[in-house]
Amino acid sequence: MKYALGCIAPYPELASLVAEVGRELHRDILIQIGDLEEGARLALQMEEQGIDVVISRGGTAIAIKETVTDLPVVEVQVSGFDIIRSLHKAKQHANNIAIVGFEPFTYEPEDLGEMLGINLTVVSLKAVWYGQPRYIEEELRTIQQQGYTCIVGDNISVHVAEKLGMCGHLITSGKEAVLHALLEAERVAIVRQQEIEKAKRAKSIIEFAYEGIISIDREGIIDIFNPRAEAIFSRKAYKVIGKHIDEVLPAMNLSHTLRTGFQEREKMLAIDGIHVLANIIPITVSEQVVRVVATFQKTSQIQRMEQKIREEFYLRGHTAEYRFQDIVGETRIIQQVKEEARDYAQIDLPILIYGETGTGKELFAQAIHNASARHDKPFIAFNCAALPEHLLESELFGYVEGAFTGAAKKGRAGLFEQAHGGTIFLDEIGEISTGIQARLLRVLQESKIRRLGDERVTPIDIRIIVATNKKLAQLVEEGNFRDDLYYRINVLQLTLPSLRERKEDIPLLIDFFLKKYAQRLNKAIEGVSRDGMNLLLEYDWPGNIRQLENIVERLMVRSKERHIMTNSIRDVMQSLRGYAAAPDTQTPSRNASPESSFSLPLTASLAELEKMIIQQVIREERGNKGAAAERLHIGRTTLWRKLQQ
Repeated sequence: MKYALGCIAPYPELASLVAEVGRELHRDILIQIGDLEEGARLALQMEEQGIDVVISRGGTAIAIKETVTDLPVVEVQVSGFDIIRSLHKAKQHANNIAIVGFEPFTYEPEDLGEMLGINLTVVSLKAVWYGQPRYIEEELRTIQQQGYTCIVGDNISVHVAEKLGMCGHLITSGKEAVLHALLEAERVAIVRQQEIEKAKRAKSIIEFAYEGIISIDREGIIDIFNPRAEAIFSRKAYKVIGKHIDEVLPAMNLSHTLRTGFQEREKMLAIDGIHVLANIIPITVSEQVVRVVATFQKTSQIQRMEQKIREEFYLRGHTAEYRFQDIVGETRIIQQVKEEARDYAQIDLPILIYGETGTGKELFAQAIHNASARHDKPFIAFNCAALPEHLLESELFGYVEGAFTGAAKKGRAGLFEQAHGGTIFLDEIGEISTGIQARLLRVLQESKIRRLGDERVTPIDIRIIVATNKKLAQLVEEGNFRDDLYYRINVLQLTLPSLRERKEDIPLLIDFFLKKYAQRLNKAIEGVSRDGMNLLLEYDWPGNIRQLENIVERLMVRSKERHIMTNSIRDVMQSLRGYAAAPDTQTPSRNASPESSFSLPLTASLAELEKMIIQQVIREERGNKGAAAERLHIGRTTLWRKLQQ
């Protein structure tokens, strides 16, 4: 740690001794000679030059302390040995000797007179006399009249004594006293530097804190009013510091905390029409409140911060990629649906999208979001059939620490919280249980979310888009879907056409997929043969556009030519459910699924028939439950639930 030491010596001998000790310790010390007022003037100059601690002695040290209040002064103490040495010299000139110096002395010389065989008295000069030599002169005249003819003391005392015709001997400091003073000055300099650094850190924290900070002392007087507090309350610090808190901000009621010592956290306050959230903390020493510190933020700023945090942390990556121009199709029916969806995008109401599997429900949801006023906010998509009920609830609504076994330590924000300000898209909404339906309804009605295991609610602002391939009205009649939730989400309805209703778009879609996978597969396929295209157009595509995309990708992998040929298409199509082969190619391929050939007893109940059908389809799909669910036209969660039953 770097620091600078200075010395103001009242007499030249002290300056020489300090320089000698400094050389021995390899210390650089700025040394100047000056007594009393002159020494104080030199100390002011040293302070301007960046000196951290100054060393001096006697009245000069007192003068420096009175003049330069921010510069620490270390005194070279007068030791008993220094006094004895000076008395021994004075004894050679007189027998009645007085020790004169500014109070307090560090050495009490009561017995020295008897020890040295002299008549000895002590005169203590008051510190306030250092600039008033006439008072010192009056004291010395008094002892002169008492018969004392010689004094030993500091520089000014010796000077006044000689003026009165008395002999005077300066009490000089020895090397040990100078060494001790120098080491003490170094310690003080280090501590001072540390305190300065702490003060600067504290000042920086207070001045650049994101929160407003107000501090009052035990009398209720404001001593801290940081820039953020200035901005919040539109008051300048220099106008309020030094005033009583009740005079400036009585509604903050900090005087109450001074009296009671009770701290208050997250307290809502309305001050001059400004709503703030405050923490009011008493500072106690020995069970006494000595200060109260209040930190606070405007509630509107907290909301903006929360939004920013959500966008930058929770919502990273939750964006909508597709727009209406990305939806391929020129048929009248798809153009009408796109136009209807554009209109819905401008209205901030729930949308229910109907459509078979693979018709592009999420694609439309993303396009609606990007065409809406929420386009710069998060878009979160979630398939409700992807998780069992107990996991689905925590995923949607979030949870706090300890909400259930395995819960993350700090809890987790649910998808609704993460979608705050934007859009949440829930696919396969018909698969959620009635319990989850009830919680979802409450979220839509109150625009608030409560995490699992939490007592607090969090306000949210979202637009909800749901999708299903089921007739929700029928589920409502069967008691499997809440009618109140159905009416809540079915404000705007969008029905997507199946691919068999827009077969004229198949060539456009195929061309789009050929270009899409060309770079990934490192293949340049120019198109499909005419007969092959006819085969693709004749198929009904129960999996719609997603199924068509998978087939095109598979054909590109198998193709060895610049065009996808008819034979390749026919071979691949053999494996598709419901595909009727041409008369000359009715022999099933190796990949063809076996036709169901089991019979159902007409006397069995509906539940028994359902069970038999599910078991048979799972056997035919060789245990692949995803494929089985697709053949049965039900969601995976529904199939999982029926298997559990």
